Amino acid sequence: MGSPKSETGRTETKSISQHRWIDYSETQHQVRVSNFCMSRYAVTVAEFSRFVEASRYRTEAENVGSGQIISNGKYTVGKGVNWRHGVSGSVRSQSEENHPVLRVSWNDAVAYCKWLSAKSGRHFRLPTEAEWEYACRAGSGTPFNTGENITTSQANYNGNYPYNNYPKGDARQNTVPVDSFAPNAWGLYNMHGNVFEWCSDWYSGMYYDECKAKGMVTDPAGPAMGSYRVIRGGSWLNNAVYCRSADRRFSSPHNKLSLLGFRLVLMP
Repeated sequence: MGSPKSETGRTETKSISQHRWIDYSETQHQVRVSNFCMSRYAVTVAEFSRFVEASRYRTEAENVGSGQIISNGKYTVGKGVNWRHGVSGSVRSQSEENHPVLRVSWNDAVAYCKWLSAKSGRHFRLPTEAEWEYACRAGSGTPFNTGENITTSQANYNGNYPYNNYPKGDARQNTVPVDSFAPNAWGLYNMHGNVFEWCSDWYSGMYYDECKAKGMVTDPAGPAMGSYRVIRGGSWLNNAVYCRSADRRFSSPHNKLSLLGFRLVLMP
């Protein structure tokens, strides 16, 4: 897990975090993960709709009566905006039912996992940060599972800000269907870009250093407590550097963001 010290973007990311008084580390360390299955795709609008209809669940955005809107790179809050709406606040059309659901908090995502587990009789949950990176890399040791770089024909990120001086690409300013682009070597789609994805762990900038000090760690699940949950993968809005396999972000478990969704792990 983590990145080599020479990886482009690592030092910049750490510097920006520290400037904001946030501890940050991508220290490489050895991890062993037990068997797990991960969904090919992020949970879609259509799938989340079935959950809401069946359970009558109300998301945190619905309970507070507002949600984040992003238009032309500017953040605002939209009254009545929730998971049913696209990035700019308009109601999702039928053509976007196969896009990843947005504005689901960590708590909403956990509620979905519990509902699906009860409905199916199988154990679904959010991935740990270690499972997420292992699945994203799909055996690769490069910044992206596509290699040393990534293009906007391979992932949905802000092409105005490519990685490591690569040529600019598309800036779609929206999500794309969850089955867009080629999957990684293990058949998983959009592990880079499109939407950030919730992990189960509490965030700690120094957790990797603590793990390295222990040597090989098995099934690390993050700190015992914290204020923020880990999010991974970058999004349609972000620079390519934030889509790296090793890049680490975090968000309050109550946040309902226009660039954040989730995918599931199934325990065998």
